[in-house]
Amino acid sequence: MKVVDRYIIREFIKAFLFGIIALILVSTVVDIFERVDDIVQHKPPLSVSVTFFLARIPQVLFMIAPISMLLTTLIVMGSFARNSEVIAMLANGISIYRIMVPLLILGFLISVLMLGLNEFIVPTANRVAEECKRIMKGKPDTRKMAKIQIWFRGTRESRIYYINALIPERREIHGLTIFELNEEFMPVKRLDALRAVYHEPAPHQLQGNGIAQGTWTLYQGSERTFYDPKDRTIFSFQERQDYVIPRTFEEFRRETKDPEDMNYRELSIYIDALTASGYDVSKYIVDLRAKFSYPFVSLVMVIIGFPFALKSPRSGAAFGIGISVFIGLTYWVILQLGISLGHAHILPPLLAAWISHVIFACTGFYLILSTRT
Repeated sequence: MKVVDRYIIREFIKAFLFGIIALILVSTVVDIFERVDDIVQHKPPLSVSVTFFLARIPQVLFMIAPISMLLTTLIVMGSFARNSEVIAMLANGISIYRIMVPLLILGFLISVLMLGLNEFIVPTANRVAEECKRIMKGKPDTRKMAKIQIWFRGTRESRIYYINALIPERREIHGLTIFELNEEFMPVKRLDALRAVYHEPAPHQLQGNGIAQGTWTLYQGSERTFYDPKDRTIFSFQERQDYVIPRTFEEFRRETKDPEDMNYRELSIYIDALTASGYDVSKYIVDLRAKFSYPFVSLVMVIIGFPFALKSPRSGAAFGIGISVFIGLTYWVILQLGISLGHAHILPPLLAAWISHVIFACTGFYLILSTRT
């Protein structure tokens, strides 16, 4: 790596980290002022309040990373241009395009980091923050509340499940109904149980990957068969042990999560399940594509910010902030417009999620190519 590359990367990272920390602090202060009434009125435990503000940081970081990348690009490259450092680089045979290379690499790496953050950390942190917010408002913790009236069908199953109430604290189902369907999607068997209790698999039942389904004990139920309309049978039971359902308790529990709260993998599985059930999933496919595309806004912001910094070298930080706000708002409008057109079936899902990226990246490259070198 050349000395110039190391210098550009060092200055960029310093400015980027400073901007990220400043924006996170501002966001946290705003959150504190918004929640101060709830904290004073309901007096939640200090640990709950602290956990809420800490759990908010991943989502804030994910949302502000693109605008911070844009602002950092404008300020750092603008500073290089004002101090004639860009001219010095050009005089030493380093082209504008070569100067941009380390910034593109940083933009790509930040985008990949944001992709991982959104996949593995943000959904969990958001759920923790939401539960803490409920407690701060004096509402009960939903992790201990029953979830009611859940319908779903397994991806590769000929069964439809109905759960009247899911009790997370006791790992129980109250009011379980299972419909078994034939190839024509007609019910051939129905099982009802007043209560079902989940049992974790024993260590010796675990497979090589550490996964096993476990079993259920059903209480006070009946099983009816409809194979022959003239010969229907009913089997009643008080207790039925070791009943196998190809779902763990956690998988039943995950079915209650809203699609917007899922990560890429969870939403993909959810789409497969809805597709198998015959639902229109085009809206969710657009959202799935958007979950993957949004982290790469950081890379696009580098591309669009680079030529603006070189074309206005005498402008200060105020110009950088102003142009960042303008570009950020414009980008957000086009991004949401593309997603809305995708939801309305006007644009295909892939184009709907990436159209704003393509427009701004092409604009940025055009401005770069038109910059005097």
